[in-house]
Amino acid sequence: MGTDCEHRRELIRQRLEFLAGVMGVEVLGYSVMSNHIHCVLCSRPDVVAGRSDEEVAAKWWALCPLRKSKDGNAAEPTEFEINAIKNDKQQLKERRSRLSSISWFMRFLCEKVARESNKQDSCTGRFWEGRFKAQVLADEAALLACMQYVDLNPVRAKLAATPETSDFTSAQDRIIDAKTADEVSTPDARDKRMEHGKRAVWLAPVSLVPPRKAVREKATNRRASNKGFLDIGLGDYLQLLDWTGRQIRNGKRGAIHKHLSLILQRLDM
Repeated sequence: MGTDCEHRRELIRQRLEFLAGVMGVEVLGYSVMSNHIHCVLCSRPDVVAGRSDEEVAAKWWALCPLRKSKDGNAAEPTEFEINAIKNDKQQLKERRSRLSSISWFMRFLCEKVARESNKQDSCTGRFWEGRFKAQVLADEAALLACMQYVDLNPVRAKLAATPETSDFTSAQDRIIDAKTADEVSTPDARDKRMEHGKRAVWLAPVSLVPPRKAVREKATNRRASNKGFLDIGLGDYLQLLDWTGRQIRNGKRGAIHKHLSLILQRLDM
């Protein structure tokens, strides 16, 4: 009792980022709260289907290594170890399927966090209260509403005043990269900072239609693909997030204060 476990929020964020770069599951949005997490995920079996057998074997080794380095991460696999995974065709087929599974994504997330937390607490047993709950988002309206709900969690819980001060959220990550875009002068360079910035590059881009195609086609191994998920740009999404956050909601303690300037003005964007 009385132990500060705030560092575990960063542990969860780092694990999400790692899984986004290994699995065929896109992380559209997330928020890590003090006692629960929210993730908006998109399964991409089409992405995994396009990977070679060797790539699938390497990804699986990263998730389930038979050897680990001193820091506890996967050791560099040998050619023999990769071939052992690759040449077992029946198991490889199953592992290819698991790489785009939401259930396996959550298993790899929760198991790692539980093990690390129990190790820190010098205890054993269940860490999470129960299995994760999932809701299918059938259309873009549902997806947009869910994204707003997830990104506004700290505001609604009265833990943050604005999206830009909401720690451990996808909104804050995207805002941090968008702010660094002001440091460069050309449109291509600005879009590169926003879509491939250091903070949010592992998250799926917001806009389905990029303003500059060349930037969207830039290769990355930090996420499953560069495909966006909404028919609006990041600026429009943030404005809608700001407007939604100002609405008073029954049963929710917090809201963005009505006297604050609009988000793009506050961010000087």
